[in-house]
Amino acid sequence: MNLVLMKIFIQFILSLLGAILLGIFGLGFGAQSSDSFGFPAFGGNAAGYESGGVFFAIVGISLGSLLGIAIAKKAQKEKCKYLINAIIACVTIFISLIIFDRNIPLEALLGILIMPALLMTAAANLKC
Repeated sequence: MNLVLMKIFIQFILSLLGAILLGIFGLGFGAQSSDSFGFPAFGGNAAGYESGGVFFAIVGISLGSLLGIAIAKKAQKEKCKYLINAIIACVTIFISLIIFDRNIPLEALLGILIMPALLMTAAANLKC
């Protein structure tokens, strides 16, 4: 039982680490590229690099979670449910964009980072 919990914990940590790294990369990429292309206003931010950076950071967080869970499953020599996790990544991007576009408390924004990693870890370990 402890070995199973340790595997799940490692999957969650790698998914969270992937989310953080690709989120930072997405923020930088979005801030650089959106300034040139005139990204529209989003989430109360001004148009341009501010809103583009946040948008691509949210996309990077979900895709980083997907990448992290895939790496963890491959390292543990287990089969990964790519289709389910890809659907979860798309849904969490959509939900995160809606959450960010509303003026919610700053503490609730932590859910944008944790939600994809938690949902993908849970979906990857479903027994069905």
